[in-house]
Amino acid sequence: MMNRYYFIWLLISLFLLSCEDVIDINLNDADPQLVIIGTVNNRSYEQQVTISRTVAFDVARTHDPVSGAEVAVVDGAGRVFQYAEQSPGVYVCNFRGHEGELYNLSVRVEGQTFVARSTMPPLVTADSIGTGVRTIFGEEQKFISLRYADPPGAPNYYRYLWRVNGGPLEMLHVSQDKFNDGKYVSEDLMDFDVELATGDSVVVWMQSIDRASYDFWNAVQSINPGTAAPANPPSVFGDGALGYFSAYAETEMSTVVQ
Repeated sequence: MMNRYYFIWLLISLFLLSCEDVIDINLNDADPQLVIIGTVNNRSYEQQVTISRTVAFDVARTHDPVSGAEVAVVDGAGRVFQYAEQSPGVYVCNFRGHEGELYNLSVRVEGQTFVARSTMPPLVTADSIGTGVRTIFGEEQKFISLRYADPPGAPNYYRYLWRVNGGPLEMLHVSQDKFNDGKYVSEDLMDFDVELATGDSVVVWMQSIDRASYDFWNAVQSINPGTAAPANPPSVFGDGALGYFSAYAETEMSTVVQ
């Protein structure tokens, strides 16, 4: 049987600002795949889980929302947060996440139960943000530079997103402290498709994420869309569903390009 390609709408309203973060991934399975995306963060009072199914490449809609699921999160103290379906496939609950807390997600849909857990890491905040310049292929390119002290003695994982001049929220990359544990780190943020200019307004989100979330996003950023059969990011839900569950601590910074 010939392979058919699918688009996955992995995120409908990602993290704090209800922004859309669409990830297109080629799949070789002919059957629609269940996709579960869940997050708990330290800044928003509205936490969200989205549930959908993949659709074929030639279908006009980008995803197929799944309604009627039972969604709940239980924290380390045993408190249960029941989610309500706000719109088709979008489930929300009002509470704020806390650093160091373990969160267990349970999703029951169409007779199957999917579970995942995530512990929110301590928040790591940059103490400075500014503009840097480097020469690439003979041309100068400006970038945003963050500086922060990496906590020593424990693995730390980071995810960086930005918004330039009020445009769409974009993920830049993820990183870990394997080679700079406990050091003072200078993190350069840039996108080869975005040419920063003097006066541009840039908002940056720095997220402290757990290992599973890092593995997921590292796989996403490593996918080469030109390959014949790109791999799917690792799912915390096993073989029955794609997606991830992430409890993350986040800080927001802004700057004007110099």
